[in-house]
Amino acid sequence: MKAVIDMATIKILLHLFERDNARYSELLEEVIQSRSTLALALRDLQEEQLLGREVMDARPVQTRYSLTSRGEEVAKHLSAIKNLISKHSK
Repeated sequence: MKAVIDMATIKILLHLFERDNARYSELLEEVIQSRSTLALALRDLQEEQLLGREVMDARPVQTRYSLTSRGEEVAKHLSAIKNLISKHSK
């Protein structure tokens, strides 16, 4: 579970929790601006079975990422923590 502790993976999990799925380019633009950091985080999340990856048969090729049921459960808890922090920091 080391992947979930990383800030990049937390950002990805929360982003996907709020949006259901995202393309690699969207994650790169909106969440993690470093290709290498994003690639490592996505690989770690897939290894932990928190993230699913689907390659779309389109031109150009599109890759979409979404949460697995396990990933959704983890993201739900992370979102609750984020909301709790936001509530008490106001």
